[in-house]
Amino acid sequence: MLSRMAKKGWRVYAALLTLFVVVGELRNVLAGAPLDAVTLANWILTVALLVALWGYALQRPIGNAPYWRAVFWIVLAATALMLVPVALGPLEVVAFTMLLLALAVPAYVAAFRYAYRCPGLWSAGGGAARP
Repeated sequence: MLSRMAKKGWRVYAALLTLFVVVGELRNVLAGAPLDAVTLANWILTVALLVALWGYALQRPIGNAPYWRAVFWIVLAATALMLVPVALGPLEVVAFTMLLLALAVPAYVAAFRYAYRCPGLWSAGGGAARP
């Protein structure tokens, strides 16, 4: 269980990250960025990561632990795959991507903790959420 101060910190981080993601994606759409399969997949994975972050920040069970364990690894693998072409690009793009990724690392930590380190949120039987 998180302390009151830690819970408040996670809530502030979740709110700021959510705001930055929504504003950034809205800006991209308004600027005419294409809505292709990669963009849609990115949105789905981002929403999943943000939901896990909010579940952890609020210390509320959403779904069940096995689902979030799978989500964590899928999002992590997708992020790693996305980094391959970025790493082969110009240094400025690599540096900018690493900066953005550094800002998102706590969300991955929260998603991991939510899936694996919050036994108080999940019942002992099968990882289902408590009533």
